[in-house]
Amino acid sequence: MKSLLLPPQDQVFWYLREPNIKPLAHDVKTDVVVVGGGMAGLSAAQRFRSQGLNVILIEKNYCGAGASGKSSGFITPDSELPLDFFNKKYGVAEAKRIWELVKNGVALIKNNIKEYHLDCDYQEQDTLVVANSQNAFLNNITGEHTTRLSMDYASTLYTEETLRTILSSSGYYGGVSYGGTFGIQGYRYCYGMKRILQEQGVLIYEETPAITIHDHLVVTPLAQIKADHIIVCTDRFTDSFDALKDKVYHAQTFLMLSSPLSDEHVRKIFPTRKFMVWDTDFIYQYFRITGDNRMMVGGSTIWHAYSSTEKHNNLYAARKLTRYITQKFPEIPLNFEYIWPGMIGISKDIFPIAGHDKDMPSVYYITAASGLPWAAALGLYSADRILNKNTSFDEYLSPYRPTVLGTYAPSILGMKLTFMISNVLTVGSL
Repeated sequence: MKSLLLPPQDQVFWYLREPNIKPLAHDVKTDVVVVGGGMAGLSAAQRFRSQGLNVILIEKNYCGAGASGKSSGFITPDSELPLDFFNKKYGVAEAKRIWELVKNGVALIKNNIKEYHLDCDYQEQDTLVVANSQNAFLNNITGEHTTRLSMDYASTLYTEETLRTILSSSGYYGGVSYGGTFGIQGYRYCYGMKRILQEQGVLIYEETPAITIHDHLVVTPLAQIKADHIIVCTDRFTDSFDALKDKVYHAQTFLMLSSPLSDEHVRKIFPTRKFMVWDTDFIYQYFRITGDNRMMVGGSTIWHAYSSTEKHNNLYAARKLTRYITQKFPEIPLNFEYIWPGMIGISKDIFPIAGHDKDMPSVYYITAASGLPWAAALGLYSADRILNKNTSFDEYLSPYRPTVLGTYAPSILGMKLTFMISNVLTVGSL
């Protein structure tokens, strides 16, 4: 008798325990207030506190409730934009300098996990980018490999034939891999760092949304916070404060999690060792194996990637991702138990945004940091920028930098179409 497969549950698998919630209920003054309890906010709070400043962090829900907690947990410098992109756009020297910046985020996350023994499903897995076509292999994969070697970064190139020795699928035309990367459960990391920062003296108030932000002042539902520095790390929710409305939109992705696989089935997918894998499509698919042998697969669709709202119980996305992964690994019995949508902030040129508000000097934004390593790196950089006056990345990160489609495009084309066209032009221009 054929088994009946039920649709995956629409809920984030890792939200298993209720965190201790403590909203802010009284006015307070501090050196630094961080708005947002995801990877960027927690990293910024950690660095400012380590420099001896008094830090308050507020979060509208609870730490890790947003994009950081819903993420796939790929900890690799290569997120939305690969190294070869920066090389073609800025040249070897600047590309390497940018890459080292995001590697700082990778190092911070790893050091915190090791030093504080964070329980977040840490899985050492090399990065593997695979080509869905021969053209993608020749243009994207080999270009990335050559660029990495030119900058003295380790890199292994796989042809269509040699790729099958590490990834048992006939659905790809080759790939490139490198080490020093790992996977985590983002929510558990944020939950653990919340506890560590509280022990270090950071005051954290959850269920405390920022209603309005002014120079040196954050207004919440029950209290006001006066601060010398305000670090806004709210990703796609930045427009809640009427800030950067034409600078940040969002992209939607879906993440699915299967029931646990046997060790034998995992070895059939990864014969030698586990990798974190994604492909070369513009709206790309990605997958890895968690610590309890669940297949995690993510991606989106052309209809949903730039949707204005999260699309829950999305059977279309579930079927697309299931079809994708089962076609790549037809011999593996996969039963997906969970699916959830997630929105990540995105800029017009896909590069993160970090910089001061042009009218409120005390306010510093970190947003559109697609990928946990970028979010962590910019949290560190915010303290370096403010305390040490390090302006070395302002040209690239400024909220007000020029982009392919300028300031007036959203009012003419609308936000969705503006960001879709701008992102395609950015990727296709190099």
